[in-house]
Amino acid sequence: MSSRFPAQRRRQVLDAARALVAERGFEVTTVEAVAAATRTSKATLYRQWGDKASLVVEAVSAGSGIAIGRIDTGTLAGDLGAVADMLAERASVNVPIVLGIARAGQRDPALLAALSARLLPEIDALRAIVTRAVVRGELPAEPPAARYLQHMLTGALLAPSLLEGRAGAVDARHLHDYLAAVVLPALGSGQPGRYQAGPVAD
Repeated sequence: MSSRFPAQRRRQVLDAARALVAERGFEVTTVEAVAAATRTSKATLYRQWGDKASLVVEAVSAGSGIAIGRIDTGTLAGDLGAVADMLAERASVNVPIVLGIARAGQRDPALLAALSARLLPEIDALRAIVTRAVVRGELPAEPPAARYLQHMLTGALLAPSLLEGRAGAVDARHLHDYLAAVVLPALGSGQPGRYQAGPVAD
């Protein structure tokens, strides 16, 4: 990847790619379309990203508004509540894009590989939330359910759209209720009810 590609141009390309995927879907969006939208040569884009999958996944990740690693409220319930708020805030935009990429990924191994690589830092950040809770004494040890925390939250985020259609888009209340009823009990936390999300750390 060339270091000569200006940061501002990179942001423009990523913004254009994300907008095209949101409008057309992953499969219809092409590198040629991104190049035309940003007046960048196709060769330059391939030189920077290698393939469409890497370009699109970086574009979606960069614009997702999800940065779980920045969250540290001091409690397990506060951290997970902040994650819920972060996911809900951009769900109306992110969920359709993620569902489209997931469908396309079933036929595109490169896309799945690029998506998995981008998701790893967020998965590690979720695991760190549980680790901090153990260190603070909120949990006696890391519970077996911690291995499936990302699966639980992904299911809570995507299932309403998959099962209920457009009317099932998630909001913060849905995710907070899910934390109270499912996630915290599975982790062995005795925190009842809903939570107020704490501040996001700088």
